[in-house]
Amino acid sequence: MILQNQLYTISDHKTEGGKDIFTVALNPECFIYKAHFPGNPITPGVCIVQTCAELLGEITGKKMEIIAAKDIKFLNVLSPLTTATVDFAFSAVASDGDNTTAKISVTDGNEVFATVAFTCSAH
Repeated sequence: MILQNQLYTISDHKTEGGKDIFTVALNPECFIYKAHFPGNPITPGVCIVQTCAELLGEITGKKMEIIAAKDIKFLNVLSPLTTATVDFAFSAVASDGDNTTAKISVTDGNEVFATVAFTCSAH
């Protein structure tokens, strides 16, 4: 895992209504936040997408590599100072044997920070 236990830690994982939901705690002391941006840390979009891939790996039990991004939207700023924990809700997870597709919503329950739809391959 590239970001797990550095940028975030998994606080909870549950299955609810056919969705896998991971609650993650953001680490404001991570080196990424010190660079992006000093004094006003913001989670980079690429880190949100990478976290989605790492969490999909938790679901599949395989290390996942993104091979296609279908739809990625960043809707609100995600800062560890204002949002200590965030949920990554996976829906429509499907595998054809080689590739796995998923749709993910990143939210704190009130605000949607990002939506991601992508295809990953195990490697």
